[in-house]
Amino acid sequence: MTVQVELPCPKCKSTKMKFERPEIRETDIITCAACGHNLGTMASIREKMNKAYQRLNQPSAARKLQ
Repeated sequence: MTVQVELPCPKCKSTKMKFERPEIRETDIITCAACGHNLGTMASIREKMNKAYQRLNQPSAARKLQ
């Protein structure tokens, strides 16, 4: 059984990912179901997404202070 995760692939822009377990683990390597591109482990993807989210929020917080 494979589970699909909705993440954007930087190579083909598909959002369907797959891995070979019925539940997500931090050590799972996520690959694109469409093109086979390796996005890394779930932990590294979450870390990248958290950093991007923080960068998006910092400028808006600075504007509110002015």
